[in-house]
Amino acid sequence: MNFFPQPCPAPSASPKLRAKQDHAKSATFAKDFSGLKNKPFRPLRPLREQSVPQSPITNLPSRPASAPRTCPDPVGALVGALRPLREISGFTLIELMAATTVLSVILLMMVGMQDQMSRAWSNSNRRTDATREARAAVQMISSDLSGLLTRQNTNMGNVGSIAITNKGLPFVYSSNGISAGGLTPPGIQSGSSFLFGVCAKKPRSPTDLDLAIFGYYIGQTNTTNINGFNTTNYNLYRYVVPTSDTVAALNGMTNLTALFPNIAANSEILARNICNLRIRFYNSQNPGMPVTNGPNYRVFSACTANNYSGSKIHIELSAYPEDSAQKIPLTAWTNSANIQKYARSFEFRIDVPRTITH
Repeated sequence: MNFFPQPCPAPSASPKLRAKQDHAKSATFAKDFSGLKNKPFRPLRPLREQSVPQSPITNLPSRPASAPRTCPDPVGALVGALRPLREISGFTLIELMAATTVLSVILLMMVGMQDQMSRAWSNSNRRTDATREARAAVQMISSDLSGLLTRQNTNMGNVGSIAITNKGLPFVYSSNGISAGGLTPPGIQSGSSFLFGVCAKKPRSPTDLDLAIFGYYIGQTNTTNINGFNTTNYNLYRYVVPTSDTVAALNGMTNLTALFPNIAANSEILARNICNLRIRFYNSQNPGMPVTNGPNYRVFSACTANNYSGSKIHIELSAYPEDSAQKIPLTAWTNSANIQKYARSFEFRIDVPRTITH
């Protein structure tokens, strides 16, 4: 395609006028050439064809120096004047839609990453809370059971200020959550162990006793969250009789219910989302002296005839993190596969004092 307009047609002239124009050109050439007669001849240097910069308006190729002068083309000028409007215009609708789509995808990815990071942080905090509560429960259980007191029936009469005449001091044990000796904790978890007893403790004040009535069991709890939904889970409860009622419970002990009164009212949550509590006694190798479900008045040592190895209690405690506890049905909390997969378990052993036999 030829981008240059055709040269304008030469204007018509009369022969006389044309002759005068040719004569004037010849005279001018002769006058200019007369100054070169006495000068040595120098070959003329070819003129460099300086390219004309492209027009910022039309952006058309430059016209060579040898091209004939042309007359303006009104159609081409109109096209060149309109062309910059397209070249300096903004983004097209398709470009804007593509940019918006890419930006939306990036924003969605960032929001998803932030949501995952927030959930991971929240789950980590919940697992930390569950571990902290379980560790606190382990320390509390160790402190109480390491001072467990038992006594068989005796004829000593009054012992100090506590009038327990000819009566033993038992602890109540159940390996599977079934009622033991008429003592049934409220909402007990089926298959879990519980234990109630009397222990020695360090007095916290001059008027405080050095004895405490305690108990541990897993009970069902129904709560309402902030959204108004009812949730049910199992928690580890610690039963403690107030100091003011401890002496009365020991003096008025006629049965196990009198020794361990008001279990529901005197219990408080020690650790949440507990799915397993196992208590095992390693006592005498003599099969006739085991610790059985119900009241027990002594803990024999796991010893032979010549060696004493102590009276040991093995305890296993497992807790679910909050996120796992919400997903697992309550009926599947004690499933061994779920406990191994989701729960955090703690196992430890405690040496209990030797049984008082006099």
